[in-house]
Amino acid sequence: MTHPVNETYDVNETYDVNETYDVNETYDLVVLGTGAAGLSAAVTAAAQGASVAVLEKTPKVGGTTAVSGGVVWVPAHERPDAPVPLPVEDAMAHLRALANGTIDEHLAEAFVRSAAPAVEFLEAHTPLRLSVADGFPDYKPEHDGGKPEGGRSLNPAPFDFADLGAWSGRVTAFPNDYSNVGFDAETQDRLWGGRDTGDEAAGGGDVRVAGQALVGALLRGLLDLGVEPRTRARAVELIVDDGAVTGVVVESPEGRWEVRARRGVVIATGGFEWDAELVRTFLRGPMNGPTSPPNNMGDGLRMAMKAGAALGNMTQAWWVPIVQIAGDTLGGHQRNRSVRLERTRPRSIMVNRHGRRFTNEAGDYNSMGGAFHQFDPALFEYPNIPAWIVFDHEHLARYGFLGVTADDAIPEWFHESAGIAELASATGIDGPSLAYTLGTWNRHAADLHDPDFQRGQSVYDGHWGDTAAPTLPERTLGPIDTAPFYAVRVDIGCMGTKGGPRTDENGQVLDIDGRPIKGLYAAGNAMAGTTGMAYGGAGGTIGPAVTWGHRAAHHAVTGTKAATL
Repeated sequence: MTHPVNETYDVNETYDVNETYDVNETYDLVVLGTGAAGLSAAVTAAAQGASVAVLEKTPKVGGTTAVSGGVVWVPAHERPDAPVPLPVEDAMAHLRALANGTIDEHLAEAFVRSAAPAVEFLEAHTPLRLSVADGFPDYKPEHDGGKPEGGRSLNPAPFDFADLGAWSGRVTAFPNDYSNVGFDAETQDRLWGGRDTGDEAAGGGDVRVAGQALVGALLRGLLDLGVEPRTRARAVELIVDDGAVTGVVVESPEGRWEVRARRGVVIATGGFEWDAELVRTFLRGPMNGPTSPPNNMGDGLRMAMKAGAALGNMTQAWWVPIVQIAGDTLGGHQRNRSVRLERTRPRSIMVNRHGRRFTNEAGDYNSMGGAFHQFDPALFEYPNIPAWIVFDHEHLARYGFLGVTADDAIPEWFHESAGIAELASATGIDGPSLAYTLGTWNRHAADLHDPDFQRGQSVYDGHWGDTAAPTLPERTLGPIDTAPFYAVRVDIGCMGTKGGPRTDENGQVLDIDGRPIKGLYAAGNAMAGTTGMAYGGAGGTIGPAVTWGHRAAHHAVTGTKAATL
């Protein structure tokens, strides 16, 4: 089934607005952005009787959430479909183990304790329905508090876009031949239990899954509460009166105007991954291409900084290995394709230009940021940027590679060679070292053991591997010995940044002295991420976004703290 798509992403222009319209708009709460954080904030406020303005700078709503997997990581809950108990204590232990001291314990616990009540609130006031993703483990399940059995990652139920009426074509989507997060048809089938979402199941409707389903359900709930987002409305400046944020200045094709907020403004505008200057200034190492729609330019970050906000977690992003194909663009921007299955399944490895492996290729994508960012002080370079996925014809014949099958003509972005020396010459990889690496790999693969990087030992390693294999190691380990051989360049990108203004437990933005800025809130990737460098599991971006959107709006409109476990 084909879905409407938004291929116009050049939405960061400034409008020619010489006139300020005195439209005297005033609401209880103003929400900036329509991803998971913004929609959750708007629903929370409207459901409690507040008047809400929702402003979105792009022509369509949903942001990065709409093109994501749509999974929500809820680290502690008591849902009946959970395979094991998921107490708060285990969740906190797991975040501590993964964050390496980069979390604020108080804020992390606020997230852990309020995630479940937040999603329950949204389920009560929208058509959103979530269920445990069957068998989906945490990303580092062997660490303290981890759950190899899964239970923390929740899937949205399929949602029929026919229920959105006139809004059905106004949700951000990528073209149907492309997924920014590497979710091909097989992956979606596994994630959503093989449920048929085509015309027959939908009775002629337009049933969607993943981020489309999450955004669609939240949007439907918001519309039912009487709130319609306003698109092509870009907030450019906060209005501050006597130290308190009381509204925003908005630009659109129709002009420039002010929207006033009695109880607060929630910044939920996403990260800054598409702004080269901010990326270069703040991120800890190279980031060569975001997989998000090219809209996240740090608008909220700049507004918060101008208002005196303290910043946190600015070096961190939701890292992911990417493949960039020459001429493969979207709305004039380079597409950056996440690679997941291709590096996990047997008969493929990743090597750097020196011909050496440098990580467990089957590990979670976020942790790979650290591997790519290793710095060699002697050579004074990042030796693992770029890297290459090297695989053989048997891998291509069994699994394909980013949509290319063994029956297709080999594309120009593949390097194909009859032998390893030829492959090294074509790519610039050190030939003798590559031959040695492959020989070592093949010997270890025959023993179903990777002593160098322990690939195939974690249950997560096998989750994206060859699920037909009889054992965990066989899901991801296999020799590379059948010509022709191939290599595809890999770089490090991100799904979004996770730094921004620091907040308190209610989502209130803090100033440089640690005091709340009255009337200003932040949520999602527009705030300083409360999980630090940790990425607990699938939905580790959306879980905090939903939670902090809910907490911020609840506090803004009621003056009280949101419910917790």
